[in-house]
Amino acid sequence: MAFFRFSIYIWLTLITLTPNSILATEYEFSENIVEALQRADLLWRQNKINESMLEFENVVLMDETNFKGLSGIFQCYLKMGKLTEARETLESIQRYYIDTDLTNKLIKQLDSAEIVADQQAAEDFFNQQLIDFESVTEDKKNEQKTPEPKKIRSQSIKTPQGKFAKAIQLHKKRFTAQAIPLFMEAIMDESNLLFANDHGLLSTARDYYTRNLEINPKDIKSTFILAWIWNHYSDTNKTKDLYKKVLTISPKNSPEYQIAKAKIEEIKKQKEQIEQARQLEQERLRKDTERYRRIQIANGKYAEYSKTDYTVKGLKYYDEKNIPEAVIHLQGAVKIDPQNPEVHYHYAMIQVESAFNGNENGFSIAKRELETCLNLEPDPTLRGKALELLGTLNAEENQSN
Repeated sequence: MAFFRFSIYIWLTLITLTPNSILATEYEFSENIVEALQRADLLWRQNKINESMLEFENVVLMDETNFKGLSGIFQCYLKMGKLTEARETLESIQRYYIDTDLTNKLIKQLDSAEIVADQQAAEDFFNQQLIDFESVTEDKKNEQKTPEPKKIRSQSIKTPQGKFAKAIQLHKKRFTAQAIPLFMEAIMDESNLLFANDHGLLSTARDYYTRNLEINPKDIKSTFILAWIWNHYSDTNKTKDLYKKVLTISPKNSPEYQIAKAKIEEIKKQKEQIEQARQLEQERLRKDTERYRRIQIANGKYAEYSKTDYTVKGLKYYDEKNIPEAVIHLQGAVKIDPQNPEVHYHYAMIQVESAFNGNENGFSIAKRELETCLNLEPDPTLRGKALELLGTLNAEENQSN
């Protein structure tokens, strides 16, 4: 699911750093949805949102249709202010629960949060530009009443927001040639103005400076600005080629040369970072897939295994002293073949071993499995083994008490 993609990395990192003994406990914990939900609710009440999110995600990994798990993830995203992720989670909920009172409440909750966020964003942008737009309006009143402005008085427009507003006004009046330089000056100083470019001035500016270079290939300013534009279109090759051209046509002591040189180095570093990020993502996905595989095995739902594979592989890992793998395989054997007394006995044996390795719940789980084994009326040999082991565990418990 899309909403696992980023927060699961933290969980996987914790698993990677956890000793084998704790891994055995984790997979016993993972089979209990009720306990996971209780922990998630407790963490939520303690305002430990990230930890609560992990618990809710663990529930959904065990049961992808679990409403409490999905709605818990949804509430965590709302609390974090991640409305896009909350919307994706809500879409997942709606796939399983259509037109219910609960889903309708979640829809209203998210709609309200999005309205508030939109209103706040609009208010922030308006307040930031209000002074500049008022300044531009005043300049407009003082302009000479001629068909075309002869000159833009740059000294009257001091901030990027004001220049941006003036450029849009000029462009609306079809004075695009005058608007483009002012527009570029504004957004090169304040790049986040690009999001408000509803008039296509960036693409118009790209075509404008491309034509300038066709007429005058050694125009340093046009080359530099066009490189900046292509960078915002995420075309790394064209950006790098244009910055290289700046190095060949501009003096070495010029600002354009120094900036172009720095930009080429930045592109190189970005490429290295992208490659590192790609490798990390591949590793994260590998770990994610591995964790999901192990949970599927622990729940007896791994499609590549037959019923007997769980027990055969579990005992093999048991012989190899690989306790975490033996635990999840024999746990899966119990899930997929619950009426088989032999698998309950094997699972009890491995839980005893996990107890010796630090799993504090190992002995109690082993007793539970041995009692289940006996209730299923095993053959006399297996019954004798189960009774003997159960007697030993009870004796140990009595001594400790």
